[in-house]
Formats: sequence, structure tokens, C-alpha cells
Amino acid sequence: MPTEGYSVLVWFPTGDFDGDTPFQLNPFQMVFKQKLIVITVQYRLGIFGFFTTMDGSAPGNFGLMDQSAALLWIKRNIKLFNGNEASVTIMGHGTGAVCVGLHLMSGEWTDEMFHKAIMMSGSVLLDAMVKSPKMYGSALDEMATSFGCFRKPTASLIDCLRRVGGQLLAENSPVIDWGPVVDSGLSNITTPFIPDFPMMLVHQGKLRKVPLLIGHTDMEEGLELAMGDMLEHGIGSEMFETLLGDAVMMDLNQLDFNDTLCGGNMEIVMDAVQFQYKPYPPTTDPMKLRRRYIEFATERKFVAPTIELAMHMSQLAETYVYRFDIKPRTEAAMKDIPEWMGVPHNFELIFLWGLPYWLMLADGMQWDSADKRVADIVMTLWANFAKFTNPTQVGVYIKWDTFTNDEPGVLIIDRSFNMSDHSTMSFGAVKFWNQYYPNVIQFAAQCCNATYMAGAGNSYQTMLSSSVVLSVLVVNFILLQSFIYMQIQYFFQT
Repeated sequence: MPTEGYSVLVWFPTGDFDGDTPFQLNPFQMVFKQKLIVITVQYRLGIFGFFTTMDGSAPGNFGLMDQSAALLWIKRNIKLFNGNEASVTIMGHGTGAVCVGLHLMSGEWTDEMFHKAIMMSGSVLLDAMVKSPKMYGSALDEMATSFGCFRKPTASLIDCLRRVGGQLLAENSPVIDWGPVVDSGLSNITTPFIPDFPMMLVHQGKLRKVPLLIGHTDMEEGLELAMGDMLEHGIGSEMFETLLGDAVMMDLNQLDFNDTLCGGNMEIVMDAVQFQYKPYPPTTDPMKLRRRYIEFATERKFVAPTIELAMHMSQLAETYVYRFDIKPRTEAAMKDIPEWMGVPHNFELIFLWGLPYWLMLADGMQWDSADKRVADIVMTLWANFAKFTNPTQVGVYIKWDTFTNDEPGVLIIDRSFNMSDHSTMSFGAVKFWNQYYPNVIQFAAQCCNATYMAGAGNSYQTMLSSSVVLSVLVVNFILLQSFIYMQIQYFFQT
């Protein structure tokens, strides 16, 4: 045993915030081979973990507070288990990675409770991950009606709901995406856990100065999109454009975009997205369009946010970035995965937790020895980071450079384990999503707001305002076209 005790790996399971029970992974191989203490943290989910009354009665984020309490317990007691309280790494996958990201920004809630962080296939910077508490207003109305409670004051609502059985409450709560909320200003008693939206906190420099290991698989969205045979035979041109348009509309709706007044603005945003993702030369090949759409979804939701956070964290502490490209060679492990698919969401966990050593396959089939070797390497890299910060400190002969803004290197975890170059990693999509697209989407929404304001007025001004609205629309269109032209010029010159 090390003199100071064993390093500690705290695992926030993958799953979602709505209440699904996470898949339980056996950490024995990591513990046995790498000599770490692994602790899995369970926390309240769904209505029990993220219910909010939008005020001090129930500010929300109780599931995150559970995690904070667990980290405090570990800090105070891990010595009793031969653990090193000065070497605690928090690690999560999917929504677990979102939790890790929120702890990086949580201020005093987890101050000095962990020393490194690992985020796998989950981004805290996606707008949908943290909501405004106002999003739950209609849910409160529905619950008050369903359970015969007074809606206000909220203290009475809380008291009434506490009398409802837990099972009944869980089964009859509104169908809504429960999750973390911005809780600043909701309570005079507790410090906010999430004082602002994560992207704002990042740009304000509200990040904890700890080493970070972060990454994603090469086709995160592949498996989800392939379910139901939707993509089995590829997608047509019309479906391709529809799917892109749905994603753009979701982004615009979060900015109170008025589609009736500002449909032209949406078309311009769509032009920008299609310019980036339509295959060139043009094609109607459904397989190529399928590939481009999955790249669009993966780069938008995983790649770009991962690189954005890495760029900010790398200015504070050592940061390591990876892309996971290895699929298991064991046929039984891939029997339900289409041959065309890369590495989908969750599949890096096969190697991280050493499944080839302990998971029984159907029909008594054995894991391929190559998968066991990859598992050994991946477990060693992650354990080295937890113990030494440097993932390649001992036991592996791999070059993994730190990520910096000047040298944004990414380890491509395939059979070769090489650092990225222009042929294996393109940052064009990252620049599009992190620099270009936010400007276009904000500009489109601002033009929409200007149009709406120009059209507002009393009945006396109606005829005059219609011409003003038309003028504003024309001016907005010209300005936006000029804006996009300048952005495209910048895009190709940098």
C-alpha cells in the first residue's frame, strides 16, 4: 500500500436525470489491477432529485447536493479505508460527466473535495443540460391539480406533496425532463449550486483549477439514431434537410425565436449549417448522407463542447483529450451493432471497466484476447491520471501530449494509440460550432426581436408599422447576409 494511501476514483454513473436506474458496472478489474479505491455515488433522480418551486421552498439541484455530501463524506472518512484524501478524482460518463462539469463550477459546494476530473461522452456546455427554473412552472401547476394541493404559497405545495407516497409521486409526476437548473437568487439560505448557465460561467472564468481528462467516441449518436431501423438503409436528401432543420429550430426556440415573423432568418441559419454539412461534391447517396448526419449530431453535441471546455481548462491545469475509435473484436459484443457504425455512446466503458475479463457472453463465447489487451491499456491510462496526473506515467508506451490552445492535440484511441494530425482530426467543425454558429444564431434572434419590436404598437400605428416591419425585415436580411459573408471570409482565412 502507498504510504499516503490509495488514490480514490469517485464514479458518477451514466444514465439520465429523469430517474432511470443506471447500469451497474463492476469495478473489480480496475481495483485489482490498478490498486485504486473506486466509489460509486448514487443520488436522487427525477422529481426527487431535481424538483424546484422556483424559489427558496425548493430551489432544486438536490441530486447534485447529494453528490456534494458524498464527496464531503469521502474527504472526512476515506482514510479509514486506506484511501488518500489528497488524491480524489471524480469521473462520470454521459449525465455523470455533466455532473462532473457542474462540480468544476460549483464554487464552495465542492471546494477542496476533489483534485482531478474525468469527463467521458458528456458535455456540461450544451444548453439543454441546465435549464431555467421557469421551465418547470407548468409542471408545478399540473402536480398541484393532480394531487389536490394548493399551488401557492409554494411552502403549502411542498407540505402537501410530502404527504403523497413516494411511489405514487414517482409514477404520476409530470412527463418532463427533470434536471439541473440555474438556482441563483432562488434562496436566501443556501449558496447557489449553479449560479449561471455553464457557458457563461466558463467565460467568466468560474472553473476549478484541477487537471482534466476529457473525451468522446467517434460516433456518439450512431446507436441512438440507428434504433428503429431509421438509418438502416441510409437517409434521403429530404430527410437529411429535415433533421438539420429540426436541430436548428430547437436552438432558435431556446432564444424565444418567432418563426412566424422571422422565418427568413431561420433559412439563413439553415444555409450556414448546410454549407458545413452537405456533402461536396453534392450527392443523394443515402449512405453518405447518413454518415454526414451522424457527424453533424456528434460534432454538435459532443465534439465541439468537449474541445471548448478543454480550451478553457487547459489554461488552468493539465488537460488531456481523447477520441475513442476502438470497437471490440469479439463478435458477440458487436452482434447488434451495424457494420457501418463507428464507436457509439457507452462502448468505451467496455474497456474502462474491464468487461472482457468478467462479463459473460451468450452461448459461452469467449472474449477476444485483443479486447483484453485494450482494456488493460485503457485502465492503465485512466488509473495513471488518477494517481499521477500523467496518463502515461507507468505501464504503457504511449505518447499523450497535454492539450493546449497552441497545440490542441487529441489522443486517437485506436489500435495504434497515436496523437491526432490533420488526417485524423479536423477542427473545422469545432470552429464552426464554437465560433461561427453561435454568432449567426444570436444575430438571427436579435434581428427577430428587432422586427417584433418594430411591429408592436397600437391600432392607430398598424398600417404604418406594417411598412416599418417590411423595411426592418429587408434591412435585417441585408445585414445578416453581410454578416454571414464576413463570417465565412473569416472562417476560411483563419
